[in-house]
Amino acid sequence: MAAAALLALTTTACGVPQRVYESGTIGTNDDFGEIQLRNVHLRPPDGHAFRPGDDGVVSLALFNRADHPDALVDVRTPVAADVEIFWDRDCDGSGEQVARLPLAANDGVTGVAGDELAYHLRLIDFSQEVLAGTTVPVTFQFDRAGETTLDAIVEASGDGDASLPPSCAPALITLTGVVQSGVEPRCLVLKADDGRQFLLLGGSPDVLRTGAEVVVEGTPALEKPTTCTKGIPLRVTDAKSSG
Repeated sequence: MAAAALLALTTTACGVPQRVYESGTIGTNDDFGEIQLRNVHLRPPDGHAFRPGDDGVVSLALFNRADHPDALVDVRTPVAADVEIFWDRDCDGSGEQVARLPLAANDGVTGVAGDELAYHLRLIDFSQEVLAGTTVPVTFQFDRAGETTLDAIVEASGDGDASLPPSCAPALITLTGVVQSGVEPRCLVLKADDGRQFLLLGGSPDVLRTGAEVVVEGTPALEKPTTCTKGIPLRVTDAKSSG
């Protein structure tokens, strides 16, 4: 993947907020006025591409920085016949299709939190072939904030930044692996034994140093864009040598 790109677009048109786009290997991030879209990506297709007639799943995280509630009310893309919004509002493992996804004031989707939030999008009936590793345009419409379009990354199978398992509760995870230097200055990335990569946020520099074999505890921070072009952001709560 190319290095993360930052593009800021400012407009004076009435009612259209400034938009900041960021892209990394996890997914695409969009700051759209008071709405934050984080790590928007299509889960890997079977094989190397989605074929016409296939369905796909978009994972993402949504946050509302406004002092009033909002809601995601529509999603569309030119590469599929329809986009459905699914939400496991009771965190019982059975998501259901909903017409709108509520965003609380100064918060996220009501009642859910965790390493992978309990909502997702389903792209129904692809109209064309879409290769893994490419992007597709997806438009998000919010009740009060308006709409924004971003290019969602299509993950490839075996990507080290693959999504974490679903959870409805804040998750403290334990990982073992090797600390590596990132491509950006002062970035440290944990290459976990299971192949995933995590951008390390915090932790003792005496323990988390390049080449160290470590055990790390932390909480995934999907609201934060990666600043290292790779790695799921992880707030480190404890780290020690595994040697």
